[in-house]
Amino acid sequence: MQLKVLSYPDIEQARIWRNDSMSMNRTPFLLTQEQQGEFYQNQICKRQANSRYWRIWENEFIGMGEITNIQWENRLGEIGLIMHPDHLDKADKAIDLILEQGFNNLNLENIFGECYLCSPYLQVWETAARKYNAICNYLPNRKYWNGKYYSSLYFNINKSNYKEGE
Repeated sequence: MQLKVLSYPDIEQARIWRNDSMSMNRTPFLLTQEQQGEFYQNQICKRQANSRYWRIWENEFIGMGEITNIQWENRLGEIGLIMHPDHLDKADKAIDLILEQGFNNLNLENIFGECYLCSPYLQVWETAARKYNAICNYLPNRKYWNGKYYSSLYFNINKSNYKEGE
């Protein structure tokens, strides 16, 4: 598995995967092709953006990884992941590669994330949090989905704990 440059066709496919799994998203609406195109131009193509995105590749495009909301002065960023549903079992390796980029190439000190308890990715993030000895907390009522509030797993991985988990 490798991280590669993310192209517009990749993010269009990721938009489809995202729209098919609304329970994991912060925003409660479907994204259009036009919105995704604007995102591509304003976030992925801008070197000054406080986000970095990668194509997750294993003989084909299987996912999109990201570190967003980067605070360069605090050396802090938020990890995110969208995988093809048939390749969710490979998410742990993708997370390892994204963390490697964040800690070893972007020189971040902390990478954090949040996963709603109704998300199909919950077990993936819980496993990564254990592997890297993340500081975790379950926050109540963070996502309203399908008529119900769900709590979330909020986690922070420090660079020193990442090195121990490698």
